Amino acid sequence: MCARAFVPLVFLILGTALWAQDEAPAVVVRPIVSTDGDDMARALTGTFGNLLVQKGFVLVDGKDHPARFEAQGVLSRDSGNLILQVSVTDLAYRSVVAAQGLSVFDGLTALDPINDALASVTAKAWAYWEEVHRHPLPVPAVQDSLVFLSSDEGAEVFWKGHESLGRIEGGRVRAPYYPFPSNGTLTVTVEKPGFRPQSLKVALSTDKIEYSLPKLEKLRTEELHLFVSTGRLLGLGLEYRNYFLPDWAFWSAEAYPFVQFRPDVKTSRPVYHLDTAGSVGTWLVFPGSSSFRFGVEASVGLSQTYTVSANPAQWYLDATISPFGLLMEWKLWGLTIENRLQVPYSLGLPSGLLPARWLLIDGSVPLLSLGTVLRW
Repeated sequence: MCARAFVPLVFLILGTALWAQDEAPAVVVRPIVSTDGDDMARALTGTFGNLLVQKGFVLVDGKDHPARFEAQGVLSRDSGNLILQVSVTDLAYRSVVAAQGLSVFDGLTALDPINDALASVTAKAWAYWEEVHRHPLPVPAVQDSLVFLSSDEGAEVFWKGHESLGRIEGGRVRAPYYPFPSNGTLTVTVEKPGFRPQSLKVALSTDKIEYSLPKLEKLRTEELHLFVSTGRLLGLGLEYRNYFLPDWAFWSAEAYPFVQFRPDVKTSRPVYHLDTAGSVGTWLVFPGSSSFRFGVEASVGLSQTYTVSANPAQWYLDATISPFGLLMEWKLWGLTIENRLQVPYSLGLPSGLLPARWLLIDGSVPLLSLGTVLRW
């Protein structure tokens, strides 16, 4: 046979074998337990496995290759009799689908009825498989009560709408038993004062009773903002925000010291500024957990100017009002970045330097601030 014909043939044979194994039910054969520990139990275990394979089952170890069925048995002796009990269990439904028991006189004459019993159990198990393969049974219910794990100590867990399961203690809460379908999906909600509630859809499984809950995020209640602003680059601003409506509405107080100075001009003298302001604002759309938000704010402020270029040095005080400011916030690479656009209006105080007018950079550009947020 040439190599070109041989390669497709190999793939055809392997593919057919793999397909057949995938379609055939897998069974793990447990060693038949003997009260006397004799060799007959080991021999019967091998015979049982061979009969199952001949019928169409595939033997697996039940560890690396999970099994649908489990075959097991017990062999004992009593007053000269051999007593054998064997069964096959459907692990998906945790039910015995075939079983056989017999008692015979110990001796060579016992082999035929024992083999007949093993063959009978094998036939019953295969008939069951053919039936459920044609007409699948309803999905079995979860057999154990569920346990939910969380690092949010004291958080309350809800299911089935808003029915409380209790609070997280020691990193877990155990739910009372309820016969949910083992392939169903359960919605669980976690709540804790000062944190955003979180919901989780739990895909149930027959071989799992513990499920991890998402970690809660703290509501925005207090935070600091560090920022720089156009027109005030030789300085740094600090803003404190307090949310009277957590995650949404706030009041704030800020201070921004900066210097005007021309190091390239020998006769330049520094002019010192301190801008302070108070604001109220709110985020308009998107929740606090979203990656982008925008909002608005209004503020009033005082601007102090101290110059040493005059003799004697002079101090000035201006007042401003910003009826509208636009806020934009992004969450990027673990940081919270905020942009703020403002158009303050100077009230033209007699003690100040600024006349009554809108304060725009070069007469047309709003003030732009860029900063980051520190929360606790």
